[in-house]
Amino acid sequence: MAPESNPPIRLWRFAAIGVEFFSPILGGSLLGYYSDEYFHTAPALAVTGLLLGVFLGMYRLIVELRDFQRGQSPRPPE
Repeated sequence: MAPESNPPIRLWRFAAIGVEFFSPILGGSLLGYYSDEYFHTAPALAVTGLLLGVFLGMYRLIVELRDFQRGQSPRPPE
């Protein structure tokens, strides 16, 4: 039995994909928010951080789902 066909491993893989999608969004938002607080600016940096996080999260989601669909094991971080 291949590791990818084991249901608990597949569920953990889906959970990891969700975390990889959500973490850049959260990180970009928090970094932008605290940058706005530090520099006393309008919420422009928070919005910019949020948008960058969304774009990075979407990129990671597409890469992980493409690899998942091909049946490849997860790639090590670059």
